[in-house]
Order: sequence, then structure tokens, then C-alpha cells
Amino acid sequence: MPQVATPQAALQTNPQSSAPGQGTLVDLLNRKKGGEVVTVAPECSVAVAVRTMCQQKVGSVIIVEHEHPVGVFTERDVMHRLVAPGRDPEMTKVSEVMTSPFASGPPEMSIREAAELMSQNRIRHLPICVQGQLLGLISSGDVLAWKLEEQELSLRHLENYCFRH
Repeated sequence: MPQVATPQAALQTNPQSSAPGQGTLVDLLNRKKGGEVVTVAPECSVAVAVRTMCQQKVGSVIIVEHEHPVGVFTERDVMHRLVAPGRDPEMTKVSEVMTSPFASGPPEMSIREAAELMSQNRIRHLPICVQGQLLGLISSGDVLAWKLEEQELSLRHLENYCFRH
């Protein structure tokens, strides 16, 4: 059964994260609107998973078994592992086409490191996990929004410096 949940975890913000380039994944999770993660069970059909993704307006779901993440299923997986080979979404379990093992990051990872990890692995969704527990999920859009805000802040600091001296 698909679920939309806000993982319950004590997320402490890095006190130095206000400096440009110093943000961590926990900072990004704390600033995200919503923060819910859509999950499905491994035995869920791809059809149900895709309908859930559409209803929730998300590009990925986390596959959870016994409260632990075991895989990630994305729009890309639909194209490459289902549509291209001609598989039936009603008959295919999401566990058959999910990405597993999957890349993830700890909450203390810097946003810059996360962006590099996502780029190296060519992924757009990064689960945040600690000791096998799912804390949240960030997307490349979340990272981009953070970087834009960081650049605007740097520009304001530079303008203040230039026009006050």
C-alpha cells in the first residue's frame, strides 16, 4: 500500500550552514516544503507505483520493506526498465525494476558533496539515510534551489561590501 510519510527523525541544523557553501543535507531537508516521502512496498505493482507518483506529483518513490528502504523507483526506471523492454505494468512488481542497491547520503553530508554524488551516479533523487533508516529525500531541483539562494546571498554580501567601502 503506497504511503506518504514525513520520516520522524531529530534533524539538527548545522550552525555554520548560513555561510555560503556550508549547508548540509539536514539543512536542506529542514527547509524543504512538505518533506514527505512517498513509499511503496516491494510487492506493489508498477502500475500502482506510477499512479501514486502521478497523484503525489513526485518523480520517485522509495521502496520500503520492514521499515527499511530497499530501493528507489523513478520515472527513468519506468522508461528504461518497463516501457523499453515492453513489460506489463500491472503484472510487474516494483521490486523487479527498482534501483537497488541505491546511492544515498547521510544527513551531515554537504550539499556540494550530494550534488557531486548525484552527478557522478546520474541520479535526480537522493535518499537521506542513517543506519538503514530513511530520513528524507532530496531532488536535483532542491539542490538547484539551494545553490540559487546561495548565489543570491553571496551577491548581496558582495554588493554590501562594494557599496559600503
